[in-house]
Amino acid sequence: MQRTSTRSIISAKRAAPDYSLEDQVGFLLRRAYQRASSNLVDRIGAYDLTAPQFATLARLYERGALSQNLLGRLVAMEPANIRDVVLRLKKRRLLETRRDPTDKRLILIDLTIAGVALVEQLLPVEIECTAKTLAPLNAAERKQLYGLLSRLAEG
Repeated sequence: MQRTSTRSIISAKRAAPDYSLEDQVGFLLRRAYQRASSNLVDRIGAYDLTAPQFATLARLYERGALSQNLLGRLVAMEPANIRDVVLRLKKRRLLETRRDPTDKRLILIDLTIAGVALVEQLLPVEIECTAKTLAPLNAAERKQLYGLLSRLAEG
């Protein structure tokens, strides 16, 4: 009787015959995100910003002052992560906090003048990075991709 070595069992293909990682939506979305994020970070890294930090600044630029809780939801970050991002950006004097005039219990986060200036400088950069990411697609495919991703994101 021939014994099969443990090594040959471990190295044997174990996946279902019709399975391929490249066919899994999460894997493809993660690779696409990595490409888009890399395009952005390559350009904004010189400003010592991460993609989540830029998203935080950009969302505040779009919406104005927000509570930390709402800001986190609007940039799809967990509470601990948005807290850390806000602290880092506040330390760099890109964000400031103040009490909500209508609800003194609520603390609002907003851009400082320096934060506004940085976002205005970087918005064209991000638009270029998005164009670079989407370059393999024609206009109709880009529109379709945005529609499909929005539907997936909304669930």
